[in-house]
Amino acid sequence: MQISVTGHHVEVTEALRNYVDTKFDKLERHFDQVIDVHVILSVEKLRQKAEASIQVNGAKVYADEVHDDMYAAID
Repeated sequence: MQISVTGHHVEVTEALRNYVDTKFDKLERHFDQVIDVHVILSVEKLRQKAEASIQVNGAKVYADEVHDDMYAAID
């Protein structure tokens, strides 16, 4: 599984990257064929947003969340 993490108006630190990696390691237990994951972390004023596009065995899954805390948005 290949995970790419991109930041818009936020620096993607090693801690954020590791946190995203641990969350998607859990996802890999539920889906056998996770091919590609693209995560976009962004900040707009006080809103922290995490978006993820996941390609799983021929299907594409998209999710996003907005929260005051980036780690909560990733969760």
